[in-house]
Amino acid sequence: MKEDYITITICDQDYKIKCDESELELLNKSAAFLDIKMSEIKKVSPTMTKDKIAVMAALNIISLYLNKEEELQEFQNVSSEIESLQNSLKLEGFDE
Repeated sequence: MKEDYITITICDQDYKIKCDESELELLNKSAAFLDIKMSEIKKVSPTMTKDKIAVMAALNIISLYLNKEEELQEFQNVSSEIESLQNSLKLEGFDE
């Protein structure tokens, strides 16, 4: 895979990052999301250092991620239950 260097900007600071061409869009979206989250925290706590803002943003983002992961697991569980019920109905002769 071809790798390129791209420059992303987070909290008015540029970072040059080596990235696979296939991951460029995801990296740009991730950087934009992080920039938004850090800006939101900075707006509420303007005296907080960038390091602390970065940690708070990371905690907020991982919290969102873990919440979505939990929701996905719940959907998968419900889907398995529905599939099991459908199979039971088929065995009883209630085909669609």
